[in-house]
Amino acid sequence: MSWLTPDYLMNWSIIAYLAAAIAAVIFYGRPHLCTLLAQSGCIIASVLGAASAFSMLLTGREKLIISQLETSIPFISIDLTLDALSAFFILILSILVCCVSIYSFGYIKHYHGKRNVSAFHILYIGFILSMFFVFSAGNAVFFFISWEIMTVISYFLVVFESEQDGNEKAGLIYIVMTHIGAAFLMIAFMIMFVFTRSFDIFGSSDAIPDFAKNLMFIFFLIGFGVKAGVVPVHIWLPYAHPAAPSNVSALMSGIMIKTAIYGLIRFVLCYLNIQDTWWGILILCIGILSAVLGVAYALMEHDIKRLLAFHSVENIGIILIGLGISFVAFAQNNGFLGSLALAASLLHTFNHTLFKGGLFLGAGSIQYAAHTRDIEKLGGLIKKMPVTAVLVLCFSLAISAIVPFNGFVSEWLTYQSLFTVIVPGQTGINIISILSIAALAMSGALAAACFVKLFGISFLGKARSEYALSANEVPASMNVGMGILAAFCLTIGIFPMFFLKLIDKVVFNISGIIVTGELQGGFLMAWYPVSVSGNSITPSAIFIASAIILICAAAVIRLIGGKASNRKYGTWDCGFGELTPRMQYTATGFTKPLRIVLRILYRPGRALKTEEGDSSYFPVSQKYSVWTEPVFEKYVYGPVLTNVKKFSLRVKLSVQTGSTHAYLVYIFITVLALMLYNRLT
Repeated sequence: MSWLTPDYLMNWSIIAYLAAAIAAVIFYGRPHLCTLLAQSGCIIASVLGAASAFSMLLTGREKLIISQLETSIPFISIDLTLDALSAFFILILSILVCCVSIYSFGYIKHYHGKRNVSAFHILYIGFILSMFFVFSAGNAVFFFISWEIMTVISYFLVVFESEQDGNEKAGLIYIVMTHIGAAFLMIAFMIMFVFTRSFDIFGSSDAIPDFAKNLMFIFFLIGFGVKAGVVPVHIWLPYAHPAAPSNVSALMSGIMIKTAIYGLIRFVLCYLNIQDTWWGILILCIGILSAVLGVAYALMEHDIKRLLAFHSVENIGIILIGLGISFVAFAQNNGFLGSLALAASLLHTFNHTLFKGGLFLGAGSIQYAAHTRDIEKLGGLIKKMPVTAVLVLCFSLAISAIVPFNGFVSEWLTYQSLFTVIVPGQTGINIISILSIAALAMSGALAAACFVKLFGISFLGKARSEYALSANEVPASMNVGMGILAAFCLTIGIFPMFFLKLIDKVVFNISGIIVTGELQGGFLMAWYPVSVSGNSITPSAIFIASAIILICAAAVIRLIGGKASNRKYGTWDCGFGELTPRMQYTATGFTKPLRIVLRILYRPGRALKTEEGDSSYFPVSQKYSVWTEPVFEKYVYGPVLTNVKKFSLRVKLSVQTGSTHAYLVYIFITVLALMLYNRLT
């Protein structure tokens, strides 16, 4: 039926989003009904969008024009065009939006009667639509307009709770950094037009000379790198993501930063093609730096959302490691390795959307119930919020790449790509690949430690504050939204081949090579080994083997020890008579060994403040504080900002003289320069 075709479904998805926004406007004064209709509309729209994208991927259609509206401005049109890459990103966007909107039914309740809920929903829907248009734009100008709308709307969502300390600063840092990135993108698109006289994203770049392509690559890397939050331009991310409402944080970290990954693949790999090996090596180095530093800084954070924000930097680094290997392989005409690494990168993009979106929703649930994000003030939440605890545990295992969850599969494929690229005769690439393997292993170990800290100190033990004592389980809709994401994480981990074959449609559309045909294993890859270059592994085999070992060990212990008898004893209390929360490990204490080992990176400091009493042996109180220096802010951005302020002041004093004659001279010179430029071009 024609109304079930991908283009019709996609159009109806857009209409449903618009209808949801209109409903939010109409029911301005009725927050409960406004939330119900707006979020229901988003769920319907996301299901239609997912169905359209999934249908296109399954049928293998190369390109689908959704809409083309010419404008009165030459070379510019409102062009919505889908190919397999666009469909893939719209699919993961739609899945996340559906789950976040279900979660929002309960989450938005704490805004009712306190904030303008209608304005929030309009911004929320506009944010989703802008990302939708970024992924489906067929024209570079329309792409850039959608990109800027996405940035501006997300800024207003970041500062939505403007009364909170630091939110306005977070919004300012975010808008400044992302517009710096947008400036580089604009220059790249201008170079594109100068040589091709076209803004067609799906056009050819053959007319662009090599030196211009190298410039465009650098500009695209900076522009998209800022949005992705890669080191060292990640400075905005740990400010903006915690400041936004948690359902928005899930969208920002889960899918918005992936628009940059889409941009790199679309404009560097698909449009420019890969010219030189150094393109991939540069991306690989940035990926290594982001993966290691992202997780290292996450370990020192005690604010749950800042911790998760730094983990977004880490996982973007992992995605870029796969993408870098892909670019290196394509530059060397190694089609299979390039396709394999690209598939690993895309799969980790999908996986990160699921478990990071779920973790931010989990952080929102904790804040909703306990009214704090400070890990040091939590504890014992597993008794108060058992369902939330299980779901957060699932996401923690997934992001730590623990079998049988999805994070393991994509990281394992990334490892295989790194091992495969190591061949005799290319010493430099081999060294970088080995360093990438070490970085990936280190980031995985540190991520596991970080989420042991997050889950163990937040959910286990005794409550450390009244916040934790007063917590209760969140509304069911919030857990349902997280539960769907957790189910996806487990399903991909156990049955990854179905999802790999879906991603293979995208890879084939780009490279013309089918990856899964070279991997051992059928539809249920979990029950068969997947082999790359002779290396094979079975995710479910590891899980089953571990279960068998545990069962056998329990049986042996039972046979040797005989029948167990239940005896109850109090936990050792160090002679104090009663256990208190002060006897538990704190988040600061848990990470102290790493803070000592990596002191060069963290530059830690500590101070002890004592309020003296009648005797020096009996002080009234003592306060011990520990901190780490924000290295990038203090030693990179701080000096740059200071010099920019000094330069701006000098320019202001020399240019803004207050003389009308001087201003007329400036205008005259500018007009002459523009006329000369127009003449020469």
